[in-house]
Amino acid sequence: MLLEVNNVPDLSAGITCSFGQQAQAEGHVNGNRVMCLSPDSREVPHIPEGQDWSGVELRLTSKETGQMVASTEVKFYNCSVHHTCLSCVNSTFHCHWCKYRNLCTHDPSSCSFLEGRVNASEDCPQLLNSGQILIPAGEVRPITLRARNLPQPQSGQRGYECVVQVQGSSQRYMYEGGKISALAVDLSIVWNGNFIIDNPAKIEVNLYKCSAQRDSCGMCLRADRKFQCGWCSGEGRCTMKQHCPPLSPYASRWLDQTGRNIKCTNPRITEVSPVAGPTEGGTLVTIQGLNLGLSFSELQGNVKVAGVVCTPREEGYITAEHPPGPVQLCVGECRPELRALSSQIYSFVTPSMLALTPARGPESGGTKVTIVGENLGAGSSVLILFGNQTCELYRRTMSEIVCFSAPSVTGAGSVAVTLRVDRSRTPGRLAFEYIEDPTVQRIEPQWSITSTCTGSRLHAELLVTGTNLDVVQEPRVRVKYGGHESVNVCKVLNTTTISCFAPSLKAEYSQDQETVKHVDEFGFVFNNVQALLTYNNTSFIYYPNPHLDPLSLSGVLEQKPGTPIILKGRNLVPSASGGARLNYTVYIGDTPCSLTVSDTQLLCEPPNLTGQHKILVQVGGLHISPGTVHIRSDSLLTLPAILSITAGGGLLLVIVFLVLLAYRRKSHENDLTLKRLQMQMDNLESRVALECKEAFAELQTDINELTSDLDRAGIPFLDYRMYTMRVLFPGIDDHPVLRELEVPGCGQAGVEKALKQLAQLVNNKVFLLAFIRTLELQRSFSMRDRGYLASLVMTALQGRLEYATEVLKQLLSDLIERNLESKNHPKLLLRRTESVAEKMLTNWFAFLLHKFLKECAGEPLFMLFCAIKQQMEKGPIDSVTGEARYSLSEDKLIRQQIEYKTLTLSCVNPESENSPEIPVKVLNCDSLTQVKEKIMDAIYKNMPYSQRPRAGDMDLGVDPFRSTPTSPDSPHSRVPMLTPDLESGVKVWHLVKNHDHGDQKEGERGSKMVSEIYLTRLLATKGTLQKFVDDLFETLFSTTCRGSALPLAIKYMFDFLDEQADKHNIHDMDVRHTWKSNCLPLRFWVNVIKNPQFVFDIHKNSITDACLSVVAQTFMDSCSTSEHRLGKDSPSTKLLYAKDIPHYKNWVERYYADISRLPAISDQDMSACLAEQARLHAHEFNVLSALHEIYAYVSKYSQEIIEALEQDEQAQKQKLAYKVQQIIAAMSLES
Repeated sequence: MLLEVNNVPDLSAGITCSFGQQAQAEGHVNGNRVMCLSPDSREVPHIPEGQDWSGVELRLTSKETGQMVASTEVKFYNCSVHHTCLSCVNSTFHCHWCKYRNLCTHDPSSCSFLEGRVNASEDCPQLLNSGQILIPAGEVRPITLRARNLPQPQSGQRGYECVVQVQGSSQRYMYEGGKISALAVDLSIVWNGNFIIDNPAKIEVNLYKCSAQRDSCGMCLRADRKFQCGWCSGEGRCTMKQHCPPLSPYASRWLDQTGRNIKCTNPRITEVSPVAGPTEGGTLVTIQGLNLGLSFSELQGNVKVAGVVCTPREEGYITAEHPPGPVQLCVGECRPELRALSSQIYSFVTPSMLALTPARGPESGGTKVTIVGENLGAGSSVLILFGNQTCELYRRTMSEIVCFSAPSVTGAGSVAVTLRVDRSRTPGRLAFEYIEDPTVQRIEPQWSITSTCTGSRLHAELLVTGTNLDVVQEPRVRVKYGGHESVNVCKVLNTTTISCFAPSLKAEYSQDQETVKHVDEFGFVFNNVQALLTYNNTSFIYYPNPHLDPLSLSGVLEQKPGTPIILKGRNLVPSASGGARLNYTVYIGDTPCSLTVSDTQLLCEPPNLTGQHKILVQVGGLHISPGTVHIRSDSLLTLPAILSITAGGGLLLVIVFLVLLAYRRKSHENDLTLKRLQMQMDNLESRVALECKEAFAELQTDINELTSDLDRAGIPFLDYRMYTMRVLFPGIDDHPVLRELEVPGCGQAGVEKALKQLAQLVNNKVFLLAFIRTLELQRSFSMRDRGYLASLVMTALQGRLEYATEVLKQLLSDLIERNLESKNHPKLLLRRTESVAEKMLTNWFAFLLHKFLKECAGEPLFMLFCAIKQQMEKGPIDSVTGEARYSLSEDKLIRQQIEYKTLTLSCVNPESENSPEIPVKVLNCDSLTQVKEKIMDAIYKNMPYSQRPRAGDMDLGVDPFRSTPTSPDSPHSRVPMLTPDLESGVKVWHLVKNHDHGDQKEGERGSKMVSEIYLTRLLATKGTLQKFVDDLFETLFSTTCRGSALPLAIKYMFDFLDEQADKHNIHDMDVRHTWKSNCLPLRFWVNVIKNPQFVFDIHKNSITDACLSVVAQTFMDSCSTSEHRLGKDSPSTKLLYAKDIPHYKNWVERYYADISRLPAISDQDMSACLAEQARLHAHEFNVLSALHEIYAYVSKYSQEIIEALEQDEQAQKQKLAYKVQQIIAAMSLES
């Protein structure tokens, strides 16, 4: 991508192109132009559904400053999302339509035929508007459509088909229901099975059924004329003419809209509403029925209500004035067959009002008034007036009307009540009195507690004083806090007083909060009085709920009779002003007790009770039970008991006197001993202080030194072949799969032929699964055999990794089912290598993560190894025991003080003595072998270990012709390494003597007694190496590494485990987390961390191995979901990283969550990845040699394998048992 940028600063230091949040690439600057490589398709964000493009922000960042220079949006488009020609060519991008392939592409050359390329919408195959298409139910009609640019099907392609889409299914339409009379459905034309022709005119097929929803003659004849429906009077149904049998050749029983003077007979009235109205008239009467005419003109002059002719009006009402009677309606003329008479009687009545309750209310309105009278439900419209204001209607019956009074516009005073029903007007003999709005003057108390009990009477009672409070019908108090409103009920006591229960705060207010809360709003709901909704003359406060502590840890308090019971707690007495207090009631069982209340405790005088009783405290709607009290009954001591106690007390006094006498003598002796020990402790304290000081200094200085000394160049990666051999067959340097198959004698050709037949079986999924399952059932098939066979199978299938992946997934699926069926805990899955599948999974990751190791994870792992090795060699290392001054492992820590000095040797490469001298730092306590190894590490720093000479092959000499500074002899140089022991021979030691030496001095034994003080060196070493451990963990627990995407194998296998969990209804996230941890980190990464020699050409000594084991254990703990409970007796390896593991666990959880959010890996992408891996490394191993090793198991368990194949139905069809017998016979013949 070539970008042109204006006002470009100096970018000579380089520039980085960043696409979105993931992909990064190096940009190349040429003047004001920048060239960037677009990211891989897998790193482009998913294109949203309904779009053909996705926008990604491209940012240009200076490598020198790290600041963004410029940014723009890059659109990545995909033409293949279009499935029709018109949407393809009308795209804003350069998309082309291949007419004969029915696909949209950005590359026109991919079209099979030149004449099939379409670039303009007018050239697209499409349907033209052909008018309305009608198809009646039960008939088959041909459909003719107009179109253009239709492609001619080529050889092998299917022709054109007409598809009608009804309710989501493509089928011939036979609709049996009677609820839908007409249905417009989509029509599409397809060719070659599923190639759709564009339908820009949205042509639809109209399916209809005359009889649906047209049960009467009138409804039938009102149908749209285009449907050609009519009423078949002989059959009494709506149908088409051809479906109505004629009465005679000259007389038809079919009525349609085209005839003259067509009328439907037998009209019928089903309902009249209302059935009463005032004598003054004006009532709107609604008549419902069947066959009530086809046009409005047919009803004019033909409707009578209670015998009175009524003129129907198109506005939709009928006027009626006269005595009671039925409703009559004629269609056209009043012949019996065209007349309808209602069964209901319509009455003319006079509404009247007798009384209203209540007769007064506040000026602001809102009073619910009930008017009692007669005939109040008559008529179609009703209006109640209080003076000139409308009372809002709530409901009405024939005996009463309920409405809500409107606000008064004239202030306080009486107004007349008027009732209007249609045209009638009832005179205002009743009056309603408007009273001045109620007011609130004082609230006592102005506080409550935050109890969230639901009962309205369980809260603090508030006494509200004001004026005109008795006119309020349903008074309520309201509180608003945090956006939530709460209300509670009030009770009217008299004109000036009401009693309310304080509302509780909503659940958003935590009951455990200890702070006072001022509410946002406090007010009252008094009818429609808006002024009191928010009452500003109070600062209402909520105090925290009282809290009582449990009586005891066990919940049961032991108590003597008559002893006061003290209940401790907090918030017992709110700090409110005034004399109002909380009312406490304490029950011992069912009996209340006398109570004294203070700020922090309740003092309860218990009643005369014994036994166990539950304590219940009630306050402000809360019920609190702090526990149970056990009141013991009094019992008097007997005379024998008193005498026994007295005798025992006297004897105790004699014993105490003798003990004090002995103690005084012993104390004098201890004083002398104490003085001697004090001197020894002073010396010991000095040594401890010195050691701690040195450890602290090392922690501060070693980190910077180590970071600056490490060389990141020349990482000695093993080639793919050696890497996989060390993972698959650890400890076997010369495995048969590394060389050609050699068969003694002259049977080479026969053996190879038989092994090729075995290869065909191994590549048969039925055989391979049966073979592995059969071997796993054999008791003599050991754990070592399972791992060895898994490695052989993966080696033999190196060239067919896609097939190997299918087999692996099937074996893992079987393993999961067995694990769940055996009632084992699901978290134990993949924990141990107990099956072939588990070792195959490790090998599968080894194959597919090799590239990731070389490009990303290898560098931090190698830097950690080098850092550990270099840090260990800075201090003394015992060449016999492997213990070191600097260590992460307590087992490999030198636990005593060793004096040493650092020497700098000037060394010469023996292969080039004229080369410059190389300075090498050694210790004056190093053994000769250790010195030679440090010299060779410096000389052959960038050379793989396998290509270096060994220390045993080299001699250490001094060049007399080179001037070098000399170092004084170390006092340790004169100490012989071999200490003769007359009784047990010679014991070899270097720096640390064995603990069972009998000739140790007292000072040396004292040093061993406090060896734990040297554990601080573990912390110093850990602090020095912390950066390298963090770098490794962060790389392994990150979905991006240096701009590279997560390896497909990880996402693919994690998704497979999630699918298996869904399949078996495992929704415990800890189990899913554990499966993934056992699958990748514990099976593969822990193995690599503990054995870096699997990846690099290096030498790992015992102290480095011990330190890497500690790091690997920390890595395992980080992936665990269980809580680590640590104490002073926990292993030091656990305590060392105790504070870091929670942080690492967050990394792991984020890593798994990020992977789950990534788009799923398609089977095509995974197959391509596996095919590429197989192509690169198909010939790394000798397949025939691997098959020869596999045959050893076939031969050993031949009988069991043949029996299993004979019982398998698919194996029987393929005659696999017979083929195995042939191979065994051929191999036996050659041997």
